[in-house]
Amino acid sequence: MSNRRMNRWSWRVLLLAGVLAAASWNARAADTDRGRMLHDTHCVSCHDSKVYKRDDKVATDYESIRAQVVRWQNNVALKWSDSDIDMVTTYLARAFYKVPCPVC
Repeated sequence: MSNRRMNRWSWRVLLLAGVLAAASWNARAADTDRGRMLHDTHCVSCHDSKVYKRDDKVATDYESIRAQVVRWQNNVALKWSDSDIDMVTTYLARAFYKVPCPVC
């Protein structure tokens, strides 16, 4: 393959990678937006932001945050999908707890 063809091919691959990365970023932003919407619709009546800033937090990492989301959505019979639970957990992990998110 000539250098010129290789150069064109390389640029196309880089462009495609950029487009895919942008699409992935937009999807993650949409997931966080949905997580925030679900939280703000169903959780803030009992949990204002102060509950996430206490010194004696029950949840301290992503898995324990997720366990609390599962617990409370079950307690109030929300019947969220696993995806919804992950979105709310991701929103909380990023917005309040500032902990690493293994699925983000």
